[in-house]
Amino acid sequence: MNDPYILAVDVGTQSVRAIVFNREGDQIASARKISEPYYSLQPGWAEIPAEQFWDDSCQVIREVVEKLGDGIVQVKAMTITANRDNILPLDENNQPLRDWLTWIDTRRTPEIIPILRRTLKGADKLIYTVKRSFFDMVAPRSKFNWIRIHEPEVYAKAKIYVTLTGFLTHRLCGVFHDSLAMQVGYMPYEARRQDWYKIPAVYKILGVRRDQLVDIFPPGSKLGEITEEASEKTLLPVGLPLIAAAGDKMCETLGSGVFSPKQATVSYGTMATIGTTITRYVEDSKLKFYTFASCIPDAWNPEYNIYRGYWLITWFCNQYSKEQGMPEFLNEMNELAADVPPGSNGLFVFPFWTVQPGLYPHGKGMVAGWIDRHTVADLYRAFLESIAYALREGLEIMEKKCKTSVEKLYIVGGGSKSDVAM
Repeated sequence: MNDPYILAVDVGTQSVRAIVFNREGDQIASARKISEPYYSLQPGWAEIPAEQFWDDSCQVIREVVEKLGDGIVQVKAMTITANRDNILPLDENNQPLRDWLTWIDTRRTPEIIPILRRTLKGADKLIYTVKRSFFDMVAPRSKFNWIRIHEPEVYAKAKIYVTLTGFLTHRLCGVFHDSLAMQVGYMPYEARRQDWYKIPAVYKILGVRRDQLVDIFPPGSKLGEITEEASEKTLLPVGLPLIAAAGDKMCETLGSGVFSPKQATVSYGTMATIGTTITRYVEDSKLKFYTFASCIPDAWNPEYNIYRGYWLITWFCNQYSKEQGMPEFLNEMNELAADVPPGSNGLFVFPFWTVQPGLYPHGKGMVAGWIDRHTVADLYRAFLESIAYALREGLEIMEKKCKTSVEKLYIVGGGSKSDVAM
């Protein structure tokens, strides 16, 4: 009964999980809830009800606490990881002003560019002009700018903006704290320094103020303690420490044991990624890949991503599984695709159902090479191959830019369960 446990909450795109581990990494107890899918009011939009992540997290935490029984006293700390680039504005009473703008959401605000060129003055205008091509790319993608232009009432009332982990931290501990390794997307976050920008112009260009952002801390830092109110919702002990983790992909990289640029993690998840670890900061100004803060101190994770990676496999199943359940259909497809030769009998998939802004800013998803003898198994294998080769392209770009060479790959995520994908 003296063995200390850690509770980890993983908020994903398709589910929320709570898992208790011991010091050796053995799983002691777990609970999982399938999440309601995002809704889309217009093509390219993807929103989730404001309270859904909190409600789902409370449910799985309660389930795992009940499974532990008296063993809950062995849980000495908890932590949260989540998918990244989700934004929620809160009002002066810390209540949501709208639903979540999620990482899948691709809405843009091109009209912000002429506004910035007209309104920025002095040093702000000079900074914008020097890096105009970069700011003209990121400003329209800022979720803050979209709210500013299209929901001015929400924008005026927004006291603070939170990420998924920032929101859950506040609900659990009553403080606006977050991990610095969760700040990705078009945020005024300087990855090289691993802190918020000190340049006022960046905030004006992205449409947010510094006082509207939470305080951030390195992974491993204590963010707060479970409050009495949160304890009533989750059954967690009052005072349990909440420790900063990182974004989901950074945690996968750490958990895979990728500690050097000679190693890389391939993540076959809803977003498919390939990433490595470096100790000398390198970035790509055209955003062909991104460089994020690592879980490891004074290190970074260059990452190339396909926004709708193994989401494509879910989409494929929804189109072709008919009356079969998804697990049964996937098992059948893997068996059939194993007999399809490499190259999928000439069928080619361009797997960018969502634009890759740095590499293919005008690209659209595509299937090409059809002939009369192609089957659904050919198409399934072509999807798997396209994701793998797109990630290989990303790896080559990162290796060239970072002047590194990856010698070993570690594969994680749901797609790693497929022998054909591997």
